[in-house]
Amino acid sequence: MASQGCGVPVRFMTYAVLALWLSLAGWPAAARQGTVVLATDDLSSRFEIKDGVATGFLADVLQQALAGAGYTADFRIRPWVRCLEETRSGAVDGMFGLYRNAAREGQYLFTEVPLDIAEEYIYVRKGRVLAGADWRDALRGKRVGIVNGTWHGRKFAEAESQHMFAAIISVNSYESLIDMVGAGRIDAAFATVDTMRDALARAANADRIERVEPAIDNLPVYLAFTRRRDLTAVRDGFDRELRKMKEDGRYDALVRRYPH
Repeated sequence: MASQGCGVPVRFMTYAVLALWLSLAGWPAAARQGTVVLATDDLSSRFEIKDGVATGFLADVLQQALAGAGYTADFRIRPWVRCLEETRSGAVDGMFGLYRNAAREGQYLFTEVPLDIAEEYIYVRKGRVLAGADWRDALRGKRVGIVNGTWHGRKFAEAESQHMFAAIISVNSYESLIDMVGAGRIDAAFATVDTMRDALARAANADRIERVEPAIDNLPVYLAFTRRRDLTAVRDGFDRELRKMKEDGRYDALVRRYPH
């Protein structure tokens, strides 16, 4: 039966309303209830979920700054590549622990204030002599490894653009990097000290590799939001509150509580 006066079938209107309701139900909560849905992996003790509770330096920073801006954080654990994809698509509101570069600027809405500073290191098989300050010459023509979806700073990107390495092998986990370096299948791996330290604690053959000093880069990491909807107000509120935390000593107190 057609509806009276509008020419649109009632059945069609019912389906349309249902489809709209389902689409709204699937939206991340930031659009509805002041909750910000944030994704990350759980590869570093800087952020962990234990017994359903988010813990660690990044958990405390994010929750305090968002609360000050009037929001609640809803954390989702995902593989890193899925975090990137779901933030791009808008399936989640944002992700954190992300380096900022030109390619990502067009894909994500970054905060202006960094969450933390990550130290990038090279890892090699034990017994190999490699000076961190001369890593470009030492690894010229060599096979190196990284984890899928990770970016390792401008210095690494410059070496890649100059085709300095014989090959860059991408794998799915830091444990795989450890195995490959320890077995000599690649000459070196690039990783942050936090993620690799925690992976080494889990790996069976951690005693086969070692970190090269000094760090090759110190890179700020950020909270980044999807660009599929306008979350500028959330971003600006977060930045405002994180600046306050850094000015009034609360951020430094967390740094002391959770040392690298």
